[in-house]
Amino acid sequence: MGVSGAAPILHKLILYSDQPEALQTTVYEIVMGAFYGIGALIYATRIPERWKPGRFDIAGHSHQLFHVLVVAGAYTHYHTGLVYLKWRDLKGC
Repeated sequence: MGVSGAAPILHKLILYSDQPEALQTTVYEIVMGAFYGIGALIYATRIPERWKPGRFDIAGHSHQLFHVLVVAGAYTHYHTGLVYLKWRDLKGC
């Protein structure tokens, strides 16, 4: 499902490759995807509690790390939206 964003990003890069905002937002989108993907991977593999059972019951559990990474991804998404809005205000639709 996350790969479905590749088509619009490629379309944007083809049309606006000369615009610095297009490249900046693409980097943010890649970082956002990395945050979400790493968070899902950590949660699915149950790292770090798999390595030391009982040690991460209160803090550092994979579910908690997942939430931290999802919030980081959401913040990156928000920041990307701000760049898009500023770009639209400067260049128009």
